[in-house]
Amino acid sequence: MRLVAHRLGKTYRQADGPVVRGIDLEVPDGAFLALMGRSGSGKSTLLGMLAGIVRPTAGTVSYDGVDLWALTDSRRSRLRATRTATVFQDYNLLEELSAAENIRLGARLARRPLTREEADAALERVGLAGLGSKRPDELSGGQRQRVAIARALASSPGVVFADEPTGALDERSGAVVIELLARAARAGTSVLMVTHDPAVAAAAQEVLVLRDGVIEERLSRPTAARISHLTAAREGERA
Repeated sequence: MRLVAHRLGKTYRQADGPVVRGIDLEVPDGAFLALMGRSGSGKSTLLGMLAGIVRPTAGTVSYDGVDLWALTDSRRSRLRATRTATVFQDYNLLEELSAAENIRLGARLARRPLTREEADAALERVGLAGLGSKRPDELSGGQRQRVAIARALASSPGVVFADEPTGALDERSGAVVIELLARAARAGTSVLMVTHDPAVAAAAQEVLVLRDGVIEERLSRPTAARISHLTAAREGERA
């Protein structure tokens, strides 16, 4: 799915000024982009506007040429459900449903219903074979996040939005989650991820560093060392 943002901006309160200012961005199929920046830089707001969750006050977001924010709320919700998926730091699983039932519910909302066997296969692909009957409170944090990713990918979305997907995980579980997102990108699903961790961002194809609501730097073929050096230099400039 071709995602394009043009002159995208967001102001919550006029007295505070814009949080995101005039951003242009094009996301091709299979891209894996990481959004970074200090707290208040606008990265989560930008992700929310691209995902159809936060309404912009300026500019446009289009999915394959369809202006997302020109649609009615119901049509926008249907488009989001069938073309995108979102992975949150807090997993956003329904506690009363099993892992397999969470996946099947997500697929049904995306109008791609799955059988129990297909849901179990989705869990197996993320390394959770045999855990389909477990409820979220019976799983570790890393396992719950993998269920969330299995749910996101089971509907074959054009793009996955991930907001700090490893923020609540230990290093080992976080590495597994990032590899799953990278694998999805290699298979053709675009991934846009907000993170504060240079080691996590280094898994992306490109890192976009936001500052004061604009994309200040674009770093291709990133490494954790290059990202850390860049962000440290920017912090030094602000000091």
